[in-house]
Amino acid sequence: MKIALITGGARGIGAETVKKFVQHQYTVIVNYHSSRVQAEELKQTLVANGGDVHLYCADVSDPRQVKEMFEWVAKYFKKLDVLVNNAGVSLTKQLQDVTVQEFDNVMNTNARSAFLCCQHALPLLTRSVRTSIVNVSSIWGVEGASCESVYSMSKFAIVGLTKSLAEELKPANITVNCVCPPIVMTDMCKHLTAQDIDAFCAKHNVSAYTPSQVANDVYLLATTCQTGTILTEK
Repeated sequence: MKIALITGGARGIGAETVKKFVQHQYTVIVNYHSSRVQAEELKQTLVANGGDVHLYCADVSDPRQVKEMFEWVAKYFKKLDVLVNNAGVSLTKQLQDVTVQEFDNVMNTNARSAFLCCQHALPLLTRSVRTSIVNVSSIWGVEGASCESVYSMSKFAIVGLTKSLAEELKPANITVNCVCPPIVMTDMCKHLTAQDIDAFCAKHNVSAYTPSQVANDVYLLATTCQTGTILTEK
């Protein structure tokens, strides 16, 4: 049985990614932090349909909690085949209005969490053959965005981590890839009007994505032998 761990897996892109891997007979560990109800409902639905789903509550920006989570994975599952770093938060503010606390929260949740999870997952990934890491960035990880400077920084960091680890982990046969979706119709974008979305898509020549479309791309990258791909969906 192949094992996948998906951070921020209770809602949005994460939940659809969980469903995708379960559909392909993976045992899936769903990491969540504050979305306990959604995580439990997701597990209940998937298990009722024959899926093998396990929940683990942890703040993946906290080094101690990440360490404990992967110790738990090692104890009960022994190995890991796929790590999907999806946990993230957004922040829309002008530069001068961002507090240090807000800066730290975004950078720690979006960037440090991915670094920590990769670091602790590595020993487990080396126990399987052809394992993979997929990081979830954003279109703002390849271009900047007005009033989203900190969010963009965090997502640029994810792209840099992906490119670096793709080379570093190649000798270990661990593929490392990244998706950089445009607007995705999740709670993170619920503040946008239809006019906002249309204007964004026209400006960037992209289409708005559903969470399931991003999940499809995550699964594709996780199960391919290519590495270092920075997939910007159109």
